[in-house]
Amino acid sequence: MVSYRLLTKNARTCIAVEPLWALFGPMASYFMPLYQKQLGLNEVQMGLLNSIGIATGLFFYSLAAPITDKLGRRRTSLIFDILSWTISMVIWALARSYIWFLAAAVFNSIVRVVYVSWNLLISEDANDEQRSTIFGWINIIGTFGGFTTLVGGMFITRFGVVPSMRILFLAGALSMTSMFFLRYLGTRETAMGKILMDKTKEISLLALTLRQLPRARMALKDPFFLRMVGIFFIVNAISVIDFFRILYLRDMKLLPPLIVSSVPALSALASFFLFFFILPRQKEAKAPNHLAGSFLACLAFQVFFIAMPKGSILAAILIFPSLQASYALLATFRDTVFMNRTEAEIRSERFSLIQSIMMLLCIPIGWIAGLLYSLSPHLPFVLSCLLYTSGFFLARKIRSMNAGT
Repeated sequence: MVSYRLLTKNARTCIAVEPLWALFGPMASYFMPLYQKQLGLNEVQMGLLNSIGIATGLFFYSLAAPITDKLGRRRTSLIFDILSWTISMVIWALARSYIWFLAAAVFNSIVRVVYVSWNLLISEDANDEQRSTIFGWINIIGTFGGFTTLVGGMFITRFGVVPSMRILFLAGALSMTSMFFLRYLGTRETAMGKILMDKTKEISLLALTLRQLPRARMALKDPFFLRMVGIFFIVNAISVIDFFRILYLRDMKLLPPLIVSSVPALSALASFFLFFFILPRQKEAKAPNHLAGSFLACLAFQVFFIAMPKGSILAAILIFPSLQASYALLATFRDTVFMNRTEAEIRSERFSLIQSIMMLLCIPIGWIAGLLYSLSPHLPFVLSCLLYTSGFFLARKIRSMNAGT
């Protein structure tokens, strides 16, 4: 693992301000099912909202690379983060019915543009050795939101779900917006970003978007790219399924509200341990091996999660954090493998394309997860087990491949 001080200025800045997002982003996602249910939505409607968000996200992914190359990584991240997070957090705070959540889902799906621009902003000027450290820091900070869910759970217990969530959403809008501006002021455009901004200066956004089509056909002939599409789809599909995890812990495992709110904090501690004691011992060149191992670990802990006894607090605090920490490690190695094995000049296009295909495949997952949960709350998590198994075999195939071109 590379020392934080030796990372690029962009990486250090993005890592330093990321907690302003992590304070509220994970908490909003974690408690969203309870909030929606209190406002009258059922599980199928919740799943449908997730599918609609994915479908609209697919549209924005198709524009992500052209916008990012034309406006630059830095400016794109500022503009589209405000559109996707600030506005959606305010809409969630004011939500009264399904229509409000639908509007918020559409605005929040704009974040797909930022997934491309921000990933390039934070990692593009870094070398291969630095990237696992960078993505490790980001994923570990993301789990830091587990501590805020404990505070959020206390608020909910004291003041109720709806009043508490409205306040948290508004506070999150303020925190995130300040983060976006601080990040903009503390970063600079990447070297490749400057080159592509100059190259695309006289080309329209429509032309840049259409220009992706023949390049997409080339990408679809690349075995490494196709396998990474599968990896990204699996990881994202599982995150969509995990939307129902809080309901599962409460309704099926019969855990007290305080424990349900506490397990994400314990997950953060487990992730800290992995990041500071396990990740530094992993060699960068073996990232594909570690990716396969992470899938296997997630599969094992997912099986334990389904099988853990009802009302067992000890099982919950041992299994759930281990599963979440393994997932954070999985996301770190996924991003590292893709960025390291993709050439710099086509990285934005390939990342945008891989996300677009992933979103297309994931469109029905939210609805399917909601339907499965309504049939039997165990079924969505059984599906996750099948997905983790598939990911393990895909990662094993990537191990022996040369870098994608």
